[in-house]
Amino acid sequence: MNKKILLLVSLFLASTFAFSGGLVTNTNQSTAWTRMLVRDASTGIDAVFYNPAGLSKLSDGFHFSISNQSLFQTQDINSTFPYLNGNDYVGTVKAPIFPSVYGVFKKGKMAVSFGFNPVGGGGGATFDNGLPSMEIPFAGLVPRLSTSLAPLGGSVSAYSMNMFFEGTSVYFGLQAGVTYEVNDWLSLYLGGRYIMAKNTYNGYIQDVKITTPSGVMAPGTYVNGVAGQAAAGATAAAGAVTSIQPLIDANAGAYTFDQLYGAGYITAAQRDQLKGGLLALGVPSATVDAMSALVAQGTYSTFATQLAAAATQLYGTAIYLNGVTADQEADVVQKGNGFTPIIGANISLMNEKLNIGIKYEFLTKMDLVDEVNDLNGVELGFVDGGSVSSTGVFTPTYMFNDGEITNADIPAFLSIGAAYKATDKLNVSVGVHTYFDQAAGWATNEDGNATVDGNFLEYGLGLEYALTDNFLLSVGYLGTQTSATEFYNDDLSYSLNTNTLGGGGAFKLNDRYTVQFGGFYTMYQDATFDKLDAATGIAYTETYAKNTWAVSLGLDISLGKKKTE
Repeated sequence: MNKKILLLVSLFLASTFAFSGGLVTNTNQSTAWTRMLVRDASTGIDAVFYNPAGLSKLSDGFHFSISNQSLFQTQDINSTFPYLNGNDYVGTVKAPIFPSVYGVFKKGKMAVSFGFNPVGGGGGATFDNGLPSMEIPFAGLVPRLSTSLAPLGGSVSAYSMNMFFEGTSVYFGLQAGVTYEVNDWLSLYLGGRYIMAKNTYNGYIQDVKITTPSGVMAPGTYVNGVAGQAAAGATAAAGAVTSIQPLIDANAGAYTFDQLYGAGYITAAQRDQLKGGLLALGVPSATVDAMSALVAQGTYSTFATQLAAAATQLYGTAIYLNGVTADQEADVVQKGNGFTPIIGANISLMNEKLNIGIKYEFLTKMDLVDEVNDLNGVELGFVDGGSVSSTGVFTPTYMFNDGEITNADIPAFLSIGAAYKATDKLNVSVGVHTYFDQAAGWATNEDGNATVDGNFLEYGLGLEYALTDNFLLSVGYLGTQTSATEFYNDDLSYSLNTNTLGGGGAFKLNDRYTVQFGGFYTMYQDATFDKLDAATGIAYTETYAKNTWAVSLGLDISLGKKKTE
């Protein structure tokens, strides 16, 4: 089982759908966030997620927030592997329903809160033409078969196939906790989040064909035909060895074929047949003309042995190719769960003009268990794709196996933010997040290489301006610096530095209801990585690019008394 490939695939969906946040973590968890991008010192209802210790600033009573984001992402992958039919792969990611629900009951110094949201994943990805890592093993058939079959006169000029891949991922979180106001300037929070993770993989690889001098056919069929030709050549060469033996026995082994014909040992037809056989095996004409019967017999014997061995090997290769290029489907579900302890603190200074929020989410230990339907677990390809027994039976090796366990830890992260009331109308917020990726179970791959070289960093600035007592507008910026190394980044799972711009507003209908609206656009910095195909030894590069945009609408409901200063 190739754990490295499986780990990347398992991380693929989680990282693909981490629209904002760390490698596998979503922090876009409210409409207010989409319009501002910094909520780490929030004292609103979405503080349930961003700054739960700040809930002490709410008025006594019940408070609720319901919001949804519709997110859309395009992924562009370019591979320079020379034998691909096309070098560009485009994937679309959609999450039209991305909900966040929060509830708080505040009484005196204490607040009890709960939250429900997709803390990881949350959408579906579709690659109509698959991915380079899925296609390169088949594209590599062209140089591999051309090289290996050339001594036998075989060649491959092209390949074709049909391929499709889609997946979904969601890590739903159920959060609950208690906030306690220690004094006028300090509040503390203790809580946790239960994670329910589910990934699905569906797709197919079909109709793998190669173009040969004999036409378009399945790779195994063509190799089997070449094996048959090699076997026939071995039989013919062995027959020539036998036919020359009487000449050796007659002490004519030192004669050339022309001399044997001139001396009446063989007929012209026999001479031409023996010489023609050597020519067909690639022996130069001048060498054949000068070759004695004894040397010719040894040459035929060598070719007979080599061709027989080649035929045996090619028959096995044909069986193997029939196995790994057969139509196959992916029908896999991965499930797992984990628990995240959460602590927080809120500090209010300068007569509450400055509010500081601190939250720490501990490492979530989590494994995903494979559920494979009808052995549709995706064969691994040509390096680890299976084996052929001595009796000629192909046994595939699958990327996913029912009941297999893969690590999917969610890294711990620390958020520190500050909100400053610069004027009666202007609020300024800043925030910094650190994701402690190096402590996750997947931070080192099976070869001992680090998939991350540090901690993922996120930093942001948000501005909020009240046009009236009931209506405000906001803008925000969020930047990230990824920790992923070349051992993490693959077309299945890659992380890029980003710059995000957001904007929107809020309209207070009355003391109970506030409508939130916003959206954001994320620009990813393209990255190019050097790759090496193990099967062919071909070096190439892959360039990864993305863009994401989203719109959001939410409603905040406060059923408590207005808090007095």
